[in-house]
Amino acid sequence: MLETTLDAHGFGTEMASLVSPARPIQSIEFLRGRAKELSRIDRALFAPGRHIFVYGDRGIGKSSLAAAAAAQAQSADSSYIDVACSTDSTFRSVIANIGSQAIRLSRIYRSKKTLTAGLELRFLRATASEEITVNDLHDVIRTVGDAVEVLREVATVHSDRPVVVVDEFDRMTDERERALFSDLVKQLGDKKINVIFFFTGVAPTLDQLLGAHPSAIRQFETIELQKLNWTARWDIAVNALAKFGVEIEDNIRVRIAAVSDGYPAYVHLITEKLLWRLWDAPKVITNVDWEHYNGAIQDAILSVNAELKRPYEQAVNQRTEDFEEVLWAAADSEYLDRDLRQLYSSYGYVMRQRPGRVAMDYKQFTATLNKLKTKSCGEIIVASRFDRRGWVAYRESMLRGYARMRAEARNIKLVGEQEAPRQVMHAPGASGRSFGPSIPKGVHTGRIRMPEEGPADE
Repeated sequence: MLETTLDAHGFGTEMASLVSPARPIQSIEFLRGRAKELSRIDRALFAPGRHIFVYGDRGIGKSSLAAAAAAQAQSADSSYIDVACSTDSTFRSVIANIGSQAIRLSRIYRSKKTLTAGLELRFLRATASEEITVNDLHDVIRTVGDAVEVLREVATVHSDRPVVVVDEFDRMTDERERALFSDLVKQLGDKKINVIFFFTGVAPTLDQLLGAHPSAIRQFETIELQKLNWTARWDIAVNALAKFGVEIEDNIRVRIAAVSDGYPAYVHLITEKLLWRLWDAPKVITNVDWEHYNGAIQDAILSVNAELKRPYEQAVNQRTEDFEEVLWAAADSEYLDRDLRQLYSSYGYVMRQRPGRVAMDYKQFTATLNKLKTKSCGEIIVASRFDRRGWVAYRESMLRGYARMRAEARNIKLVGEQEAPRQVMHAPGASGRSFGPSIPKGVHTGRIRMPEEGPADE
């Protein structure tokens, strides 16, 4: 249990304000490791007509960065408008959604309830007793020009500085629909309409968006989001635990940082499960121990999205343990793309932690790895994006993080942390004290393992 006067509901509510594994972080206060990107966005938006495109891997924190930055950029007289794309989203449906939200949000504030008398609106007609719907707008938006006029009215009725987040832009499957947004932002700039867009998506959708209208590139500040640095990874856990008076050993917080693979979603998930473990403990807990941590990893694995679990399970179920061991080896590096020789060195490192298991020779290893590239194994391993002969990678970066959690649950330590001197980590105070260098001493950051290299406790 935790030393707190909160009941279970109060604890869960408090915890949800600190860790957010299932939805974007809304507050800059809890957005770790993104100060540089936030500063770029803040400075970029001084330029009239500029918009933001945040891109990167799934789970890297694109939505959280966009949400926190949009909340900061939005004027205080309303909330920013948030539109989540889906596979059936279209240009018209997104713009209609924006217009409908603008009317509803504007009514939260008394100063915006004056639209009823005398304000002539073509698209966003509304009265105190009548509210426009998404369907109403969808039917009248026929062209990009109509969309521009809708957004002109949004700028009039919504707030002094309307901000719109179009999240998961890549889920809009029709490239022609996505391309229309390129014309839209170009016309918004030309017509000096004061609406700021934040898009999030993967890199190819950015290329498609800008490629449709090359001159639109000047309208965008493009932010490529990388994995969290090591300090930011463990800060999430250390600070959340500190709110409940709990400290964490240096070795355990480094393991959280390593297993998460730099993906905020995994750090938040592991931290959430760890806090619930501490809450359920039979006695008051003030320090995290390995039993709590190992239990949290098991709980996190159970909670991971089925979309990530499925290819992993397809690859290893009803097969020999060789397949899972090869997957662990493929997750043993900060580098996503590696060649067969490098992977085999990691395989040797994994097998040195598997007493009683006999390692495959190089030929058997490569045959197993090639099977993991087939449809019957969920194509979890693919050819390298760099088009180098013999180089491979996980099909999706977040799958590698899931593989690290599965290895951790079997007591396989990847990424090569060495045991550091016993130390207790505290949340930083006003002095701005840091926890040291971003990458801890002893972490394996290369592509290849030395034959004699073994786990820390050997």
